[in-house]
Amino acid sequence: MKIKCDYCGNTYEDTQEKCPSCGAPNPSHQNSGKPKTIEELKEWYKNRNLPSYEVTRFFIGEDHKGPKAFGIYKDDNGDFVVYKNKADGERAIRYQGKDEEYAVNELYQRLKDEIVHQKQLNSNSRKGAFSSVSSKVFGNNTSGNKLAQLGTKIWIIAVIVILINSFLVTPFKNRHNGYYQYDSNVLYNYQGDWYYWDYTDWEPLEQLAGPDVAREVSKELESDYDEYYLSEKWNSSYSFDNWDNSSYYEEYHSNDTSDYNSDYDWDSNDSWDSGGTDWDSDW
Repeated sequence: MKIKCDYCGNTYEDTQEKCPSCGAPNPSHQNSGKPKTIEELKEWYKNRNLPSYEVTRFFIGEDHKGPKAFGIYKDDNGDFVVYKNKADGERAIRYQGKDEEYAVNELYQRLKDEIVHQKQLNSNSRKGAFSSVSSKVFGNNTSGNKLAQLGTKIWIIAVIVILINSFLVTPFKNRHNGYYQYDSNVLYNYQGDWYYWDYTDWEPLEQLAGPDVAREVSKELESDYDEYYLSEKWNSSYSFDNWDNSSYYEEYHSNDTSDYNSDYDWDSNDSWDSGGTDWDSDW
C-alpha cells in the first residue's frame, strides 16, 4: 500500500523502512513488537507464553488439515495462505498472495482477538467461582437470616449482570470493529467510535458531521451489519489508507514494546477453551 511522506510529499510502499526520496523514517515501521513475517509471528507467540498450537488451534507456518483451526503457511507456489478450518472441516481462505506482511497481520490480529476472548472467559470463570463460594458462606448462616438472604440475592443479580455484559453486550459491541461502506464514503468503527476517511486521513465522524449525524449514520450501519461490514474484503489495493496507520489507532495501541505486548501475555494458570470460538463463520 502506498503512503505519503510527511517531510517531502513523496509516495512509497508502506513496507519500506524509510522514504527512498528523503530518507525520513516510515512511522508504520515503528510499531515495535508487531510481527511482519511468519518466523516473527512464531517468536511473538512463543514470547507470550501461549499454549501449544494444538491447544489454541492457531497453527503458524503449518498447513493444518484438521477441523477447528486457524493458520498461515507458505505454499509451493510461494503464496502466503491464511486460512480457517471450520468445525465441519470446510476451509475458508482469508488471504492468499505474495504479501507476507499483510498475511501475517491478518492472523496476528485474529490471534490477539482470541487471546482477549480467552482472558475474558477465564475472568468470568473466576467471578462465577467467587460468587459460588460467597453464596455458600451466606447459606451457612442461621436459617431465616434476612441479611444473608439479601446478600445471596445481590450476588445472583450481580452475576447475571456480569454474564449479560460479557456474553451479550461486549461481543456485540466488539464485533462491529472494522471498515464500513456508507454511500461513497468509508468509515471505521472501533469500540463504538466512528471514524471517517476524508481522502487524506481518518477523522472522528462526530467531529466532522456533528453528533446528530454521527448517531444517525451509526444507527443505519449497525441495523444492517451484513451489508456494510467490509473487513473480510479488506485488502491493500484500496485507495484509502489502512486504519492501522492512523493516529487514532495509536491511541488504543501503545508504541512501547512492553506495553504493546503485555496485554497479550498468557498466564499459565489460566485455561484455554477453543470450544467457545465461533467456528462456523468464514473468519
